[in-house]
This record gives sequence, structure tokens and C-alpha cells, in this order.
Amino acid sequence: LLMKRRFALKASSLAAIGLTASINGGCSKNTFRFNHGVASGDPSSDQVILWTRVTPEQPGPIKVILEVSSSSDFNNIAFTKSLKTSSLSDYTVKYDLSIQDIFQSGETFYYRFKAGTAISESGKTKTLALNINKVKIGVFSCSNFPAGFFNAYQAAAEKNDLDLWLHLGDYLYEYPMGGYATSNAKKLGRVPSPLHEIITLADYRERHAQYKLDHGSKALHRNAPMIAVWDDHEFSNDTWKKGAKNHAIDGSEGDFYARRSAAIKAYHEWMPIREQQNKRKIFREFKIGKLIQLLMLDTRQYERDKQIQPKDYLSDSGFNQASFYSDLNSLDRKLLGKEQLAWIEEKMTAEDFKWTVMGQQVLMTKLKFPDLSKMLKKEDVPTFLKPYLKFLGLGIPSNLDAWDGYPAERNKFYRLMQKLNKNFISLAGDTHNSWVANLTNDEGTKVGIELGAPSVTSPGITDVLKIDKKRFVEEIVDINPELDWMDPSQRGYLSLDFSEDELIATFNFIKELEKIDPSISSAHGFKVQQDKLHINKINV
Repeated sequence: LLMKRRFALKASSLAAIGLTASINGGCSKNTFRFNHGVASGDPSSDQVILWTRVTPEQPGPIKVILEVSSSSDFNNIAFTKSLKTSSLSDYTVKYDLSIQDIFQSGETFYYRFKAGTAISESGKTKTLALNINKVKIGVFSCSNFPAGFFNAYQAAAEKNDLDLWLHLGDYLYEYPMGGYATSNAKKLGRVPSPLHEIITLADYRERHAQYKLDHGSKALHRNAPMIAVWDDHEFSNDTWKKGAKNHAIDGSEGDFYARRSAAIKAYHEWMPIREQQNKRKIFREFKIGKLIQLLMLDTRQYERDKQIQPKDYLSDSGFNQASFYSDLNSLDRKLLGKEQLAWIEEKMTAEDFKWTVMGQQVLMTKLKFPDLSKMLKKEDVPTFLKPYLKFLGLGIPSNLDAWDGYPAERNKFYRLMQKLNKNFISLAGDTHNSWVANLTNDEGTKVGIELGAPSVTSPGITDVLKIDKKRFVEEIVDINPELDWMDPSQRGYLSLDFSEDELIATFNFIKELEKIDPSISSAHGFKVQQDKLHINKINV
């Protein structure tokens, strides 16, 4: 009887699958749309991920045809592939295309998808050329949908000069309507969806879908391949390996690991990223000929220990500096962790390149803020800042969520770079502001430089605080020996023009956030010499 029951269940399941399949078959009335555009990512010398998402009127498995062409009019189809998608992957489609026997390494080509009678827009992409002596890379971070239009993406797409683009995290934000940076959301028609803070798999999927609808996002994704890493807001604010500042510890938001798994599943579905066996592992290597070794790191959730909070060292007798610094400088505190450090050493020992570049989330630069209480009127001090004002005069690092909160790990990383005799470039996001800095070890020896990318839309320091921009910049550069230049008030993106001998780094600042307008209002350029990583400001 049990066997019969099992067989009956199996037969009914098969019948249901057959019915669903027939619904989406040739004589069905199901219709499809490609609302979320197309994207490509994780290019190697012979492979690249091609992505889209189908929106069906009726649920069920869907057959999707991928077409690849050497021409934008698709008169010459070089490759086709029949693919399937369903609700199991939120109707997203990802295909890892090998260009062998189709295109040359580095050759531009076009791709599109079909489902039923629907045809997606076409995307343009390429692999990373084996023989290359110059490349242009765009660097983006902190794209907050309710804070404004993604004009920085649009500006880069319309310039049409990027070989690839990096996103260093906070590709989306988890907050509810009424939360961070949503004050203009209703006026702009950019209310977050869902309205509540995202916690479940369905929530993360819905938020990813909304972000992919942005005009600028669709334009840049279809224009060039992307390489991305996550930061905290793809999960929840100030994530670490076992929790997050913005995850309730009273159980009201469920188990953190379940939330993290949901965030990771949705991220892999909705991003053109090559997945590893361990879905939590996102650090990976990209070789751009012999010109650049690009290592994309995870300083966020793989091995990161919990951030230190200065308020935990306050007592009736004041701030316990000895205890604070003892914990801060502990040799056991991890940001990258042993596995990732060993992986970096292995990759960097294997081959030599002209440039060594780290794409990662948070600032390596040693950074202390000037005393903001002297720049702010009492009535202008925001509520979130009040608990921290008492620490500003103590000279402690200002951002303990960055590498400043993990100094022993930073020293390990710097020692490794010196052991391998590598000067490196750190690319960082997270802060919403722009930075140029020389990185030095504890002996004062230069080990590399850091370029911190501005946000796409998230508010910068002078958006949040009513302070004089000129005074703030002068004081922060003056008190931080590593810092060359910064900008606290403008949104945009960083473009990196690499040749064998030099790099031109340009901060492109957009004019407008509150309507679709990709105009660039200003640009600031820096020339970096390859041999000593010497930085000079230039006119661009």
C-alpha cells in the first residue's frame, strides 16, 4: 500500500510537471517579458557569464534561447543554446559561455535571449584579451535605489569606453521605507520594494529585481562585463561572519545564518557572477593579459570577526583605552582570515604582472576624523552621531568597520606584500566618499596606494552633516599622513586607465541625482607611475 501511495504521489507529481511544461509549450498562451535587461560578468581570457531574467505571466519552467553574434544586428549568429529556467532560480538565466572556436580572446560580441515570442534587448561584452597593454576599468560602489537615480552607471555606459567594470559592494541596500536614505524616495518614485526590511529569500529577490529595473543600471550592464563583490548591505548593515549590526538579536528577524543564505542565493541568481562550490566564497582572481593581476577579496563575511564598539569600553570612570587597544590590536582578530591570505600568496607567487590590484570593500588607509563637534552647531548634530562625539578627541580610528578595526590583519597583509616584493593598488568602496592615499606599514615604508570610489547615490559625509566642506577636507588631509586627497560631497564613479607604465585615475562626478541625467559636473585626475606607485594630481 505504501509503495502504491508513493507511486501515486510520484505519478501525480510527474503529471503536474507535464501540465506545467505544456502550459509553457508551443501552443500555450503564456507570455514573457524581459523587464530586467541583460548582463555579462566575470570575464576570463576565454569565458564570460551571460545573464538575463524572464518575467512570465504564468508560473512554470521556461525554455529560453541564447543567441550570440559578432554583429549588433544579429545577422550573423555565431552560437545558440537552449536553456531552462523556473521559479527555483527566480526565473533568472545564467550561462557561462566559452568563446573557443567562436571568437578571439578580447573580441567584442553581442548576445540576447528569446522566450516564446519575446526577445530581450541585446548586450555587448568581451573576454579579457591575452595580449593586452592597456585597459580601462570603471569602479563603482554603494548604489542606493531610494537615494536617487543611478546616473553614474548611465554616464559610464554613454561614454562607452570601459573594457569592464567593478562593483565593490553595496550593490543594493536592505533597509525599509522610512529607513536610511529614503527621505526623497516617494518624490522620486523610488520607494523600496518590498516596503519592509529585506530578510527572506523572497524579499532579497524582490529588492534585486527592483534595482535591475533602473535605467542606468540596465544601460551599463548591457554595455560591458562586470566583476562584483558583495559588502554588508547585500546582507545587512555591518555584517560579520556570525551576525550583523542590523540583524535583531532578539530573534524577531529570525536566524542570521538563514538570512545570510537567502541573501547569497538571491545574489548569485541576480548577478552575472561565476559561482564556486562554497557559495559563501566570493574571492577570486582575474588576469588581464600580463598587465594586471586583479584579486577580488572578501573583507566582509567569510572570516571577519565582529567589529569593536568603542562604547563597550565606557564605564563610570571614563573610557578604558588600555582595554580598547588591547582588544583592537589582538593578533587573533581576522578580517581576511588564514585561508584567504594563503590564497593571495599562492596566486601572487604563481605569475608576474605589471600591476597588482585588490578589489575589496573597505578602506585600508589609516584614518582619523577631525573633531566634528567643532564644525557643527549643537542643533545640527544628528542623533546617530551623538554617542560618538565623546570619542573624537581621543584620537582613536574613526571607522572600526574598515581595516582600521583590524590592524594586526592589515600588518599581516602588508608583510605578505613585502615578502612577495609587490607594490599594490587597493580599490575600496563602502564610505560613499572619494579617497586617494599612500599606504604605509608601521615602519613608515610605502607598500601601495589606495583609491576609494565614490558612491553611485548613497549620501556622503557633507550630505549627512552640516559642515563646511572646504574646512573638513583641509583638516582631514592635514591630520592623516597617508591621505593625499578626498571629496566628501559628490557621487559618481572612478575610471582607471591602465597602460604598462602608468595609470590615469579619474573621479567622474555626476551633476544630478533626482532625475535621469548622466551629465558629468566635474572630474579629478591622478597619474600613478607603475614602478614606485608615485601619485601626481593632473588636469583632466
